Amino acid sequence: MVRRFRWWTLFGALIAAYIVGTGIYLAQNPAPPTTPAGPPIQPFTHVFVIMMENHSAGALPASEAPFIHHLMASAGYDPAYHGVTHVSLPNYVAAISGRTFGTHSDNPDQTFYGPTLASQMDARHIDWQAAMESLPYPGYNGNWYPEPPGSNPVLPPVHALYAKKHNPFALFPALMKRDKNHVVPLQTLAAELKTGHVPAFVWITPNLCHDMHGQPNLPGAACPANQSARLVRLGDQFLQHWVGTITHSSAWRGNSAIFIVWDEMDGPSSYWNPVALKTWLTPGPDAPSILGIPVGGGSVPLLVVAREMPHPVIYSLWADHYNLLKTIEAGFHLPYLGHAASSNVSLLWPFLPHR
Repeated sequence: MVRRFRWWTLFGALIAAYIVGTGIYLAQNPAPPTTPAGPPIQPFTHVFVIMMENHSAGALPASEAPFIHHLMASAGYDPAYHGVTHVSLPNYVAAISGRTFGTHSDNPDQTFYGPTLASQMDARHIDWQAAMESLPYPGYNGNWYPEPPGSNPVLPPVHALYAKKHNPFALFPALMKRDKNHVVPLQTLAAELKTGHVPAFVWITPNLCHDMHGQPNLPGAACPANQSARLVRLGDQFLQHWVGTITHSSAWRGNSAIFIVWDEMDGPSSYWNPVALKTWLTPGPDAPSILGIPVGGGSVPLLVVAREMPHPVIYSLWADHYNLLKTIEAGFHLPYLGHAASSNVSLLWPFLPHR
């Protein structure tokens, strides 16, 4: 009798092998390492956060990202930093609220309720600003810009540059109702840096061509997502321009710092890369699961340009967006939100002046 090949038998065997292999890995690496809070850091004068997209350090070759590699060697660099989860949007939400609220969706029609870093600053009368490249005007609430009629909230239009899903401040209705004029086009910051009148905290989101995300792979796109090398070059040039503009402005004084971070590692195709798989399987709180296995946001670079740390600091401190939030809150004497309050979440003290 001739036995017919059953493809589902092979598929089942592969799935079983995957589960067993990842189970062995998790048994050997059950959780992120516990790290102490670290010594107190000095109060901040100005803080700038620049959030990039979807790249691990290994996806940023020196040939395409010379400025990033310059910072890795001359500023603060943490090669053990991680995204919180997958996909992009919850990482942004986590970075300003300490929680993902259980979402693993990129749909910008979602809304979230609760305290944020911005509302904490409002309560303490600390001036803040979210500077969004390609935002058409302050407080704009569309999902994309440009946004043709009938656009899908999740799938970017071919010409879109601004993405609401990369603007966490717009996802909290109470925040936008009260503080919509704090969410401004990036050129507003450019003008402020010339005068030196800059808010104490500034969040910067580049547009889809400059954050390394890219536009859809369709005719007419200015920066298709499949042009990886070009997107890295564009992002590197963006960072070189803005880091230089900030550090050469009169606002760059006292204990000022720029944090450059990527939201998450490269997409789900990374699951099958053994090195990438290891970092995906080092989840923090709120991580989603695949086949019951928790999956984190993967390994991404953290770069810290600190005015009062003129020498390079390369230090592998296991950290994620909750550590970044906690560090900013500590430097402005704010209480810790959500998972940032955990004793297992350390400050990013090696990269900053501390007592």
